[in-house]
Amino acid sequence: MTKKTRFLGAVAAAAVLLTLAGCGTVGGSTAGSTAGGTNAGSTKEVKDLTIGFLQRQLDAPYYSAMQAMAEDLAKKDGFKLLFQNASGDPVTQLDQAQTMMAQGADVIVVNAISPDTEKDQLTQIASQVPLLFIDTGIPGVGVTSVSSDNAAVGALSGELAAKRFTTGQTIKVGVLNGGPNDVIVGPARQQGFLDGLTKAGMKFDVVASTEADYAQDKAVPATESMLAANPDLNLILGLNDSMALGALTVLADQKNTTTLVAASADGQKQALEQILKGCDSQYVSTGLNSPSLATERAFQIAEQLGTGEKAASDFKPNEYTKAAGIDCSNVSDYYDANSVF
Repeated sequence: MTKKTRFLGAVAAAAVLLTLAGCGTVGGSTAGSTAGGTNAGSTKEVKDLTIGFLQRQLDAPYYSAMQAMAEDLAKKDGFKLLFQNASGDPVTQLDQAQTMMAQGADVIVVNAISPDTEKDQLTQIASQVPLLFIDTGIPGVGVTSVSSDNAAVGALSGELAAKRFTTGQTIKVGVLNGGPNDVIVGPARQQGFLDGLTKAGMKFDVVASTEADYAQDKAVPATESMLAANPDLNLILGLNDSMALGALTVLADQKNTTTLVAASADGQKQALEQILKGCDSQYVSTGLNSPSLATERAFQIAEQLGTGEKAASDFKPNEYTKAAGIDCSNVSDYYDANSVF
């Protein structure tokens, strides 16, 4: 079956579900609204809930950490967890959402892959079952989105990275980005970081931007190509730590000790270990984007919606986790050798 056929099938299935809803109400919301949900005040217990988790991919530690944390929460709280990895394919993710509905999911948590591609179908699904987002949301769809404030976190990292350069200096920057589907998170992280450089008095030229899909292994060839065309880069910016770590590997292999590396976000343990090497480390900064804080809050909301303890109207469209920039001056406050991330 081709992706096109699967995509059309997902659209058709969603349309059928919407038609079956008719003109009645779902969870106190008019069918077709983006909130969906269970009526507040119902008596369903957490141990009786089935919660679906649609993860966008697992080729970066941040995403696999979310899965591990969700599984731990399911064991601790007693709900049934349905987990699916879409491996970066939005059509697959839509198919998985339909499957979870058929399996009786009371609430679905989604880390969206392509907000543009998935918006219509996830809007329809959200009218049938409470749906919320984690990490990457779709504005106007579902109950809420739990994530870091990507622009703010990026800006804090950018301000810290600027300390490693001379104020007023114009630096050449290469960016490792999340690819064509990354239309919300990545652009916010990149712009935030660049705004942080500007706020700190830096001038810059973004001379290259290459797709690495948030994965360390993909960042290696992407960085090699970027450096081949721009050997005089002053800074390589990864929009997450995994990509920045891939870039650092290439720099080490090429014995390049002058090009610096920074990340807009994450706070991955391996990145913090590089920053711990000192204030002359080649890895200069990152921003806090905690998978544990996001996962704990998203599943707390999922439980509250599923049991009816709270309604969709009780939540803001976006909830942000703690924002912080991390460099050599404060890395010890965030490093945990025993962390899964």
